[in-house]
Amino acid sequence: MPFPHRPALSRLPVLCLAVLMAASPVPGQETQAPSASDMTAPDMAAIEQAWKRGDYVTVREGLKRLTETEATPLAQYRYGRVLYEGRGGPRDIAGAIDWLGRAVEQDHLEAATLLARILLTGASLGIERDPVRAGQLLAGAAARGDREAQYYMGLLSSAGDGMAKDEAAAVNWFLAAAEKEHVEAQYALSRAYSKGAGVAANPEKTLLWLTRAAENGHAEAQFYLANAHDTGQGAVRSASEALSWYRRAAEQGHILAQRMLGTKYMQGEEVPQDIGEALRWLEPAAQAGEPGAMTNLGYIYATGAGGVPVDDVRALAWYGRAADAGIGRAMLVLGRFHETGRGTPQDMGQAMGFYRQALAAGEAQAAGQLARLQLDGKLDGLTAPHEAVTWMAQALRGGDSRAETWLVAQAEEGVRPARTALALAWLERGDRAEEAAAWLERAAQDGDARAQAELGRLYVTGTGVPLDYEAAHAWLNLAAAAGMTGAGEQRDTVAKLMTPAQIAAAQARARDLFEAVEARVPATQQTVRDGN
Repeated sequence: MPFPHRPALSRLPVLCLAVLMAASPVPGQETQAPSASDMTAPDMAAIEQAWKRGDYVTVREGLKRLTETEATPLAQYRYGRVLYEGRGGPRDIAGAIDWLGRAVEQDHLEAATLLARILLTGASLGIERDPVRAGQLLAGAAARGDREAQYYMGLLSSAGDGMAKDEAAAVNWFLAAAEKEHVEAQYALSRAYSKGAGVAANPEKTLLWLTRAAENGHAEAQFYLANAHDTGQGAVRSASEALSWYRRAAEQGHILAQRMLGTKYMQGEEVPQDIGEALRWLEPAAQAGEPGAMTNLGYIYATGAGGVPVDDVRALAWYGRAADAGIGRAMLVLGRFHETGRGTPQDMGQAMGFYRQALAAGEAQAAGQLARLQLDGKLDGLTAPHEAVTWMAQALRGGDSRAETWLVAQAEEGVRPARTALALAWLERGDRAEEAAAWLERAAQDGDARAQAELGRLYVTGTGVPLDYEAAHAWLNLAAAAGMTGAGEQRDTVAKLMTPAQIAAAQARARDLFEAVEARVPATQQTVRDGN
């Protein structure tokens, strides 16, 4: 039956440098209107009023006139920024670079930082990226106390972009900006203390700066702070704090926070179960491509959780998207849907395909489903016996007696993989060692490298066979020649216990065995049966 999905969280990486250098305005800096105290030109008051009412055409035209009549760095910076942002007219990157450069020549602090950001963005703006010049501009602005420049200096130092890589220097720059309430710098600093990058790892400082960033509205920080309180790793475990921070991050559109919040409401975990609230958060996360949210939506519609009407078609659609994203549990459910005809025509071929995908994705239960279909005769004509051996071996390990009977029958019919799989399952179970060794011997003689390696190990330990270093060396030699991992090392280990004469005899024996194996013809063809 379908079931919810909540994969373990893994630490997500810090936002990549290319994204952080994107050309969008920086909150709290680039979208802030010119301050009245900076307006010394006669027309600045009118430009300020136009900015406040969103009349950027007037702003652009007014700043253009000012830059043509007055050479003030403030007007040059503001005009360069308007051209860069494309306010009041088309975006003009070349013009922005020109006017910002003029402002920089007059030591305008913010112009240096903005020009550096443009140079770091590069190709997406249609210009050549220039991290060296950007670093020079940022170094001067950072030394003069510009927190944005200090943050970017931290990024460049950490990445070794345009300057020598220096993670210790990066931490110092992040710290300088973080102490001035630069939110991204606070988050970057928390990650540095968490990873011990450029500074000794420090859980207390990690939590301190993570909390500061979260309190200042950083969605990623809010999510990780929620996770810390949720798991008790890095913070005091607190269900209420976790829920509160997950909600804050979710409301900012953080898709993992949305999935976590929706899952809690779906399962009634530390909150009353509320499927409406679960859907409210799972749906946007799923639409944004979050696989776990897709799987959970499939579960809700497949089971009718919380009174939602069962809708197999919608369940199938969400499970399908989750399977396409690589979720093994979704593949497993899709196999069951196609097997039983839920929401789609019954199709054993499709069912087998999804079960096999699920097994490859690590869902051990899929082996049992495939073994059941094979034993029930529902895969006749769809698969060859040797293909089903893996499923049956896993089912046997799970205690399925029918799988054991099937493997014995296939082994007796000469299906080589069945002989090896049956022998290994018995050896793992700790019984029927002599029978297991006999099946391995037959599979090894048929050229099964895995059987050759395992048989060699049995002769080393005397399990199910007499202790025989020469036989062990010979079979391990054949397995090594066939490319079996570790067989060569084990052969060499055995050789240290043997005399030169015994090694020579073992090598001769290996040559004879190789010739005998090469001469053998498989007892049966490994083909799909036509079911007749």
